[in-house]
Amino acid sequence: MSKQNVPVYRANIKTAFDTEFFYSNMYPPNTTLNWVDTDIEKNAKYDKKIEYKFNEYGFRSDSFDDSGDINILVCGCSMTMGVGVTQEESWPHRLKQKLQQQYPHKKVCIWNIATSGASPDYVFRSISKLIYKLNPHYVCVFWPPITRLEMPYNVDPRYLTQVFLEDSNFPKDFVDTTWLSDYALAKNIVALDALLYKCKIKYISNITLGRRCFVFNDYNKNIPKDTNARDGMHPGPVWHDTVAEIFLNQINNYTY
Repeated sequence: MSKQNVPVYRANIKTAFDTEFFYSNMYPPNTTLNWVDTDIEKNAKYDKKIEYKFNEYGFRSDSFDDSGDINILVCGCSMTMGVGVTQEESWPHRLKQKLQQQYPHKKVCIWNIATSGASPDYVFRSISKLIYKLNPHYVCVFWPPITRLEMPYNVDPRYLTQVFLEDSNFPKDFVDTTWLSDYALAKNIVALDALLYKCKIKYISNITLGRRCFVFNDYNKNIPKDTNARDGMHPGPVWHDTVAEIFLNQINNYTY
């Protein structure tokens, strides 16, 4: 097993925007890692064996070649990828387990395209590309923080990168948190809401500005906030199980 030491998401602009499946470029395809992102050995708060298994496109996900009776496309950032917890403890996998227990005679497939450092731009771009290829029954999004943008990589503009507000190359001259929340986040939320409604795909999210998405918890006020992942920075298994249960309840109560 190898280590991943460069936590920078990069995607070739052509690959990122064409109609083919894209590689995460954050994580290597068909590989198992012991440590990723902030979950590195020097940050470990306790001993725990965690393996990060990435599919043929470099996502901690079921294979994109798999499908079932219930297919769910999941997106977000490191909290959805499951940094610091086992794959079995992450909320997408717990959601799969809970649905499988509820429908024992049906096959459940979860396609998780979350990646660490993802921005709201990444969420909309990625989902808008893959829904036509994967045709999920549901899309579940746990939106990343607003203080991120997807931009051409400053070292090589042929690539995209997720830029953080605290980064020195973040375009602070024209961007602040008000712009990020009132425009950058809003445009992605509203666009995704409209797109999934048009495609007749059921959509569940933790934030919404539209009327067609089931929002389960605006700004996550009631979800337990813990940092009990192995890296001491990300949420632990209790948080993940709570989020999975909320998504499950919304799936069961979906009406439109």
